[in-house]
Amino acid sequence: MDIKYIKYSNWQNFLLHQIGEYNIFSLFKDGELDYNYSVLSAANLKDTVLGKYRSRVPAKSFFFPSVEKILPQTQTDTKKPSIIVGLKGCELAHLRLIDAMFLGGEFSDSNYGRARNNSIIISTDCTSAKSTCFCSIIEGKPYPTYGFDINLRPIKSGLVVEISTEKGMQLIKNNGSLFQDIGQSHMEESQKNRADTDRLVLNINEKYKFAKALDEAVKPPKTDLWKDIAKECVECGGCRFVCSTCYCFLLGEQKNFEKQRIWDTCQFKGYSRVAGGGNPRPAKLSRYRNFYSCKINYRRQNFGFYACTGCGRCVEVCPAKIDIREALTRLSEPK
Repeated sequence: MDIKYIKYSNWQNFLLHQIGEYNIFSLFKDGELDYNYSVLSAANLKDTVLGKYRSRVPAKSFFFPSVEKILPQTQTDTKKPSIIVGLKGCELAHLRLIDAMFLGGEFSDSNYGRARNNSIIISTDCTSAKSTCFCSIIEGKPYPTYGFDINLRPIKSGLVVEISTEKGMQLIKNNGSLFQDIGQSHMEESQKNRADTDRLVLNINEKYKFAKALDEAVKPPKTDLWKDIAKECVECGGCRFVCSTCYCFLLGEQKNFEKQRIWDTCQFKGYSRVAGGGNPRPAKLSRYRNFYSCKINYRRQNFGFYACTGCGRCVEVCPAKIDIREALTRLSEPK
């Protein structure tokens, strides 16, 4: 991995140079506390946000849209490539799992693969945290350690720039005059910022205590506990749709035999219904428990890591105020 330094003014020039060749998506303020992605242009360049925390909408939307035409296939390799600026560590952990699902098996998903190959990921360290963020207590950190082409560590005077792939290196080389060699003081400041943000996340979540073997903690039936946790759920599906590691979908047929792929969720009663009306999970309790089992147990068995990365979107969106951190803490308690 190569490391460079760039001043904030030069970073804006760097982005400006890419606008003609790439579709650039960057974070902008969205309301009082949230950030979301919009297309970057020369007109809104000064309003883009680096650092802070993850976006309101899940990053999977760039590669696995909520509604997508599957058939007939269209050639999209000639589309202008994209640069996505501002993805955070929890979102790169999301993409690791979605990649494993759509690209890691015997057959790969061509639509998803094309979208991934046609994109450059420029991630950024978190410099703050929301009250719902909990990456640091579930095998994560508030800064990227993998999955990026380029990562930015904001400091007072500019950005520490980490380059981890050939795509990222080529982008830097093409604009080499804007970048400088990294100084020791730059690295020390960025390391301190990382430690401060990590400490902030830990302080926010000091009352939540997860079992070391969390995947084992969700296994036992604990029927009464699951009933109590699930009783407030209104089955809206919001937590699934904002979760970047949920990849269930429904295939539907449109006019002229066009096939569409639409996000679906295992929380809906009709999701697992089969021909003849049979349903292996007719009760809300069993569907709710399956959500936790999928995130914490099954995906760890299949891929080697949790499918929950502590982004906290599910906590924010839940109209019943169900907090997955409270649920996992209760499930972690001894029998």
